[in-house]
Order: sequence, then C-alpha cells, then structure tokens
Amino acid sequence: MQIELRDVSFSYGRQKALDGVSFCAEKGTMTAVLGPNGAGKSTLFCCMLGLNRDYTGSVLLAGQEARSIARRDFSQLAAYIPQSNAPVYNYSVLDTVLMGTTGQLSLLSSPKAQQLRQAETALEQLGICHLAFRGLRELSGGERQLVLVARALVQNAQILIMDEPTANLDYGNQQRVLQGVRTLADSGYTVLISTHNPEHALRYSTHVLALQKGRRVAFGETEGVLTDALVSELYEFPVTMAEVSTASGTVRAFVPNADCENKGNVL
Repeated sequence: MQIELRDVSFSYGRQKALDGVSFCAEKGTMTAVLGPNGAGKSTLFCCMLGLNRDYTGSVLLAGQEARSIARRDFSQLAAYIPQSNAPVYNYSVLDTVLMGTTGQLSLLSSPKAQQLRQAETALEQLGICHLAFRGLRELSGGERQLVLVARALVQNAQILIMDEPTANLDYGNQQRVLQGVRTLADSGYTVLISTHNPEHALRYSTHVLALQKGRRVAFGETEGVLTDALVSELYEFPVTMAEVSTASGTVRAFVPNADCENKGNVL
C-alpha cells in the first residue's frame, strides 16, 4: 500500500476542514480528488505532505506516518507538483530539473554525472529532451508543467502528489500534461491529483476520491464511482453521462442538462 489514510480529521480553529476521511492508493494507480471549493482537497494534501501536522487519524505513505517523516527523507518518498505559474527566473529546463536532486547531495555540493543522467532520463521519460537548454520563460504553460513533473521524478520518489496541475493551462496543454501523468501511473508511480474538472478524472484516472464539506462521499475505481448522479451532487448542478464517438472509439463525457435553467445563483 503506497498511500493509506485512516479516519483523518483536521480543523482550522473551530472550523472542521476534514472529517474522518479514509482511502488508500496502490502502486500504479492515478487517483483523482474531486470536490467543490472548500471541500477539503488542499487541506488533505497539506496533511499528506506533513504541512498540517495536527490532524487526528493516520496518514501513511509507504507505511510511514507522514508527520513523523524527516523532510530530507520525505523528499525520497513523495514529490509535490504545484499548479503551473509564470517563473520568476529564466533557469534552463535542465537546471530546473537538477534542482530535484538536492536531497541526494551534501551541503554546498553540486550535481554530478549521476544526477545529470537522472535529469536526462526524466526529460526523456516525459518526451521533453529537446527542451533541455531552453529557458523556463520560453516555454508554454504545458511544457513548464511537464518540467515540474520531471523535477519531481528525479527525487526518486514513487508517490506523486499534484494539486490542480492543469488549473492555469489551455485545453491542449491540459490534455498533454494529463496524458504524461497517466503514463507515469501506468509505469508504476502512485499518483494523487486534485482537479475541479470531472472530465479529467473520467478520462485519465483509475480511481476517484470525492469530497464534500470535508467528508468522503465516494471512493473507488473511476468506472464504477464517477457517475452523473455523483457529479450532480458534488457540484449542485445537474449533468448527464453521455457517450461520444471519436476516431479512437467511444468515450464518456458529462453534459449539463439541457432543461436546466440558470436562476442567477452564480458565485
């Protein structure tokens, strides 16, 4: 078992953000965490990353309690990939990926041939070797996000935790990043990814964890769990599951109900 949460609760003062959440994720799976704003997705990730340590229950990563893992050891166990954003400095892609090897180095030492090979392997794994000497500011949002994934891979961690990694990307780059992430899961990584888009979960995830008001409302294999009824309940907006014929076969998609009238209750 790579990830296992047992009855995890967490509060900000008197405000409960997580309430008895349990689930597990095996090696080689991609679990999408779904839920509306305020459902507890980011709080859940902070507990898993050891940033929120005052939770009750257990957060086990490869059998180890998350809050008791030393930061240096944590980097060898799990890697975090944040949302895409504009870089402040125009580091090269290769230098950015090499930053992920910091945990392997002693104080004030520089990456050596071994770390360079790791970085080149990660770039090759994601199909972005040709970008190695480009500056981050010269890349598209999708390319930059793949660079962040590559940086995570060189940590040699088998657990990848991604907080809305496609939130600021256009449609094409969203699909490219998610395809790359699903390939990593298929190759043996354990991937946990939060998203506001149930279509992403439907198309790419193997499992779904649905949260609402800090509670788990559903968990299981995507095929059986992610239904139009669940999506309608989570987001309080009625949808219907539809099958769409494409060149590569029939795929499922969520379609807003045509007879649903917007009464102006938009936030």
